[in-house]
Order: sequence, then structure tokens, then C-alpha cells
Amino acid sequence: MRFLKAHKLFDGEQFLPENTLLVLENNGILKDIILDIETDILNIETLDGIITPGFVNAHCHLELSHLKSLIIKETGLSEFAKQIIINRNNICKEEIFEHQQLADKNMFKAGIVAVGDICNTTESFDTKQNSSIFYYSFIELLGLNPANANTNFDKGLELLKLLINTGLNGSLAPHAPYSTSLELISKIAEYNFSENNICSIHNQESYEETKFFMGEKNRFKELYSFLNMDISFFKAPKISSLQHFYPSLKNQKTILIHNTFTKKEDIDFTNIKTAFWCFCPNANLYIENKLPLFELFSHLKNNICFGTDSLASNEELNLITEANVILKNTTIFNVETILKFMTFNGAKALNISDKFGSFIIGKNSGLNLISENNNQLSFIKKIA
Repeated sequence: MRFLKAHKLFDGEQFLPENTLLVLENNGILKDIILDIETDILNIETLDGIITPGFVNAHCHLELSHLKSLIIKETGLSEFAKQIIINRNNICKEEIFEHQQLADKNMFKAGIVAVGDICNTTESFDTKQNSSIFYYSFIELLGLNPANANTNFDKGLELLKLLINTGLNGSLAPHAPYSTSLELISKIAEYNFSENNICSIHNQESYEETKFFMGEKNRFKELYSFLNMDISFFKAPKISSLQHFYPSLKNQKTILIHNTFTKKEDIDFTNIKTAFWCFCPNANLYIENKLPLFELFSHLKNNICFGTDSLASNEELNLITEANVILKNTTIFNVETILKFMTFNGAKALNISDKFGSFIIGKNSGLNLISENNNQLSFIKKIA
């Protein structure tokens, strides 16, 4: 049995009274939360720092781990996508697998216990099956042409069934509004609703996306030309991409990813209960050299979570570095709120708050020791 005390204890939603103790079984399972005045225990471990639950990375692309340092920074989303396509299959499957395993191990070492991960293939399944991390996999579907909605949906459903048959958890997800037709998004939403699944979608990551939907000159046309795709069927709705696709989601729980160019009227258009806003600030800087207007989201503190995106768009898969970017660039979120984004909110977004994101009696939801200095966080070690 271990009895842990620290400078501060953060339970996933708030800091606990300073005389609080965590009682752990030897296997890391939380047995109790007590006050030290209630006990005469002598072997209390007093740690210098903040004890938190394990972190939840709500958005990642483990499949792209082998692309670290291969994609040029700050070229914009359309050029970034082209470089992903060019470089994605340039090495053998064995090396891709090794990079995924290393990324998985490094996330665990950095205190991450659960991940919402994007899948386009089966390549990450083996890594996830043998991981110490809990993965919720979003099988990502693409297809802007509505004529192909049924075919694209069937392919995605086949991949999802393969995932489920391996014992992993997941659901279907559209890639982005500029790459997925309303017809396909609707089919995904209907299926997820029938299965009580959650959804995710890349949202307003680039200003080019806004121009594409407003019918203005944009760089996405260059991307589709590179892909030899005829998009003459697409008629710009002349509203924001979010306002275009969001009604098709039918108010199911959806993680909106990036939100770099989201405006107040877009936020007001969504359901405050079912829309979760996932920020990946280091990826935003890597691709567009732009951050979301965090101040617009100040009233949504219960529905904000963090992701790392991929190693194609980030130096590391580490939620501490994501948090520090936000703490450095806005004053609207304090450390306590930021820690909630990294833990409880991420678990709530992924429907796993019964297992992760807080101090849960009878569970090992991970314990991290961190420090805070000058409004910046540092990871010290995993405790459990």
C-alpha cells in the first residue's frame, strides 16, 4: 500500500485540499482518497509537485509516426497534405511499425494513458493491441463526390469491423468537410448514432478551407488537381464549412479538431452539450503558423480537450508541450483549467470518463507528477 501526498493534488476537475492523501494498491489501483488528519500513517510519500490523473490525447495519427521531420513547416494545409501523400509510403511496413511502437512508448512515458487516434488502414492495429495505452480509433473516411458515398462508407465499415474483431474500440469519422460529402457525413452520423458511437472531424484548420466554401480562389483546387480529382460537381455553399456540415452530424457527440479559423458565429451554431473542441496548437503552428482565437472558447471550458496531431506535424506527442503553448499565448485559461482539458475533458470527449481522466476509486487511471513554474508546466515522472 502507498500513501501519496504532494504540493498539490489535481483530481481531473479541480485542486483538492492540501492535506489530501491518495491511497494506492501496489498495482497502482486507487483504493481511497483521505485527509491526512484522519490517519496516523507514518510512511506517507510526500512529492514535490502536482499529482494529476493520466493525460488523455484526444487526437493523434499514430499511422504517420514515420513522417517525423520529413514535412516542411509552415507551408499551409494543402501543401502539407500533398507532402503527406508523397512521403507516406516511401518506407517499408516494418519501419513504419517500428516508428509507431516508438511513438506509442514515448506517449506512455510522457504520462498519456488514452488516445483518440485516426486510422486510414490496419497498420496501427498491432501496436495498439500490445500497448499500455487505451486507444479509441476513428476509422477515417474520405470522399467529396456524393456519387461515391455508399462505396466509401462500405469500405470504412469493413475496416471498422476488422478493428472491432481485434478487440479494439472505435467508430467511423469523416476526415474533413472539404474532403467528405454531406451524403457520406450523413451516413457516418446515422451509423454512429445507431451504435451510440462518438465522431470526430477536422474543422476549419486552414483559411483556404473557408475560401473553398465561400467560392473564393483557394489552394485546395491545386490539391485536387495534384490528386487528379475532378471536383466540378462541387458548388460552394457560400457559408462557413462548419455551418455547411454540422447539421448532418445530427447533434451526436463530435470532437471538432483544430478550429484554427473558427469564428464566434460558428461556435454559436453548434450544440454546446455535444460539440467538443480539440486544440492541437503545435500542429497549427507547424502547418499554418497560426493559433485559434482561444478567447472565443472561454465559455466552453467543460468541452475543450487537447490533441497532439501526428509526428508529421509535431516534434513530439506530448500534451505538456501543447498546454504550454496555450498558457503562453492566452491568459483566459489558468493552470487548473488547462489540466482539466488534459485529463477529464479528454476522457469525457472519448466516452471513457469511467476509466480515465480523474481519480477513480478501484481504477488505475494513471498518475503523473508535474511541476508549474512561471505559468509553464514540466513533466517530472509517471507515478502509476
